[in-house]
Amino acid sequence: MAANDLAHELARTLRESDEFKQFLKSKEKVKSNEGNHKMIRDFQLKQWEIREAQMLDQEISEEKQQELERLYSLVSLNPTAREYLEAEFEVSCMVNDIQRIIGEAIQGAMPIGFEELPFDN
Repeated sequence: MAANDLAHELARTLRESDEFKQFLKSKEKVKSNEGNHKMIRDFQLKQWEIREAQMLDQEISEEKQQELERLYSLVSLNPTAREYLEAEFEVSCMVNDIQRIIGEAIQGAMPIGFEELPFDN
């Protein structure tokens, strides 16, 4: 079977997985409630802002850290929001595992200068 055919089969398998179906179901549930949608969006934007600052080796203020903790507390107390984040995490782990496996398989084909880089996310 050609690699492209396997990639399409993998994509179909992912879409049909229980984890992905649960993610889509919980996403729709969040999107159907404006308050839950805003809560998740605010939490994820703050999370992204802090992650981006960390990648740029920028100092993260105590205020930003406390805001993220406050938002996380709100999310974790809300069953719908918590369910969504757990489902999102499951799908993310699955995709990260697949990326790691593919990365390991093609590591020998990396351009010169990249051969020794670890691909263990």
